[in-house]
Amino acid sequence: MKMDKIQDRTGAIKKHPTSFYKLAGKCVALGLIVTMVLPFAACGNKQSKIVSGSSVLPMPSKKVEEVTVPANKNEVKFTGVLTLIDTTLKKMQFVDIDNGTEYEVAYTGGTDIQDKYNKILAAASMKAGDIFDVTCNKSSKAEKIYESSDTWEMTGFTGFQADESKKKVTIGDEDYKYVDYTAVISGQNRIAVAQVVAQDEITVRGKDKTIYSVTVDKGHGYIQFAGIDTFENGYATIGRKQLLGVTKNMLVTAQEGTYSVELQKGGTVGQKSVTVVRDQQVTLDFSEYTKEAAKTGAVNFMVTPEKAVMTIDGVEVDYSQPVLLEYGRHNLVLSANHYTQYTETLLVNSEYQTKVIDMISSDTTTAANNTGTTKSSKSSTNKTTESSNLTDGYTVSITEPKGASLYVDSVYIGVVPCSFEKKAGSKTITLSQSGYATVSYTISIANATGNLTYSFPDMVEKGSNTTTTQSN
Repeated sequence: MKMDKIQDRTGAIKKHPTSFYKLAGKCVALGLIVTMVLPFAACGNKQSKIVSGSSVLPMPSKKVEEVTVPANKNEVKFTGVLTLIDTTLKKMQFVDIDNGTEYEVAYTGGTDIQDKYNKILAAASMKAGDIFDVTCNKSSKAEKIYESSDTWEMTGFTGFQADESKKKVTIGDEDYKYVDYTAVISGQNRIAVAQVVAQDEITVRGKDKTIYSVTVDKGHGYIQFAGIDTFENGYATIGRKQLLGVTKNMLVTAQEGTYSVELQKGGTVGQKSVTVVRDQQVTLDFSEYTKEAAKTGAVNFMVTPEKAVMTIDGVEVDYSQPVLLEYGRHNLVLSANHYTQYTETLLVNSEYQTKVIDMISSDTTTAANNTGTTKSSKSSTNKTTESSNLTDGYTVSITEPKGASLYVDSVYIGVVPCSFEKKAGSKTITLSQSGYATVSYTISIANATGNLTYSFPDMVEKGSNTTTTQSN
């Protein structure tokens, strides 16, 4: 039997059989053996809850098993996600969306391959992550490979966040589920769902309300900042994609691409250009380059309703992240269906401030007018928001891989094993260690009591993922 080398998501090289058995009346399937591993215990004995690390484990191993063709049939049919295509050996691999079985299928020049519009499709132009209806004959060859017409896809999607406990993903206003064998593909590699971070631009494909494949179209790399003592507690902007606070030893996860990076604190500003390459780390040194700039402050808006349209000085702005505004007065307008328009002269006179605005329902205004009373819009100075934070006093501990530097949402925490304060929400966990490839995972922390412990896979030694320094 011929053995080919494949690379699993940890970077380890494993061997598996790639020949498609030519047995009369039989096709070969590669079935998944899923290995469940519990995290290691955290330092100390304060943890009351262990979180399974199954979603971030290495690729499951495979075994060969035979799927018998019924005597009254001459073919095997299945619908699967294309995960690999070898145009030299004329072989493809699919993951059956019904049960997760992984098939290897041989094809020939005579195989009928079509897209969902019934147009002939060249094998070389097939895309990993697409879902196909496959028909295989008794001689182990694919007769038909048709792109499935019963499936959907969404492209250009960022902000991916999976709820591992419920196996749920929210896209826009809709909730979708995913399964243990959902194929997640980045470049030539299969990765875990948790390795998709909010900065990645992805394509999602599925059927009905279930996601069966996620392909990373634009992945992420890492920016290590150096020489930033002058800017600590100031702000960093990375293109138009990210605005975040500057902290000591910060390591930022950013989408691949070329960006203008600006650091600012008060009237001091540093500007550079950086190119982020997928899965690679670049060091950006600001120790020698500063200049004076007009004072600006970051305003974090919290608006009800969430989809209200905001204009500042006549220009529509995206306030899903803090908005940078020059010191001084600005004309703020909020508009939303079924709400009374909100206007205010906003004064910016500090480096950072939070502005909470509750718009008034137009129905409420009408009712108030009918009773002879008047109700005005409220801002942050007139509103106190009460919420029950069940995470107070608890921690999240990272126990593996030991010796790696831990960053949470770009902020340096310490060397693993270590802990950080538990706060509900999605967190980007980044692990960095000399001689190893930097890697990120997304975790979702519920607003619940109890300490948490996570154990992540061992770091992978660097190969082609080199670290470079940009100082100009």
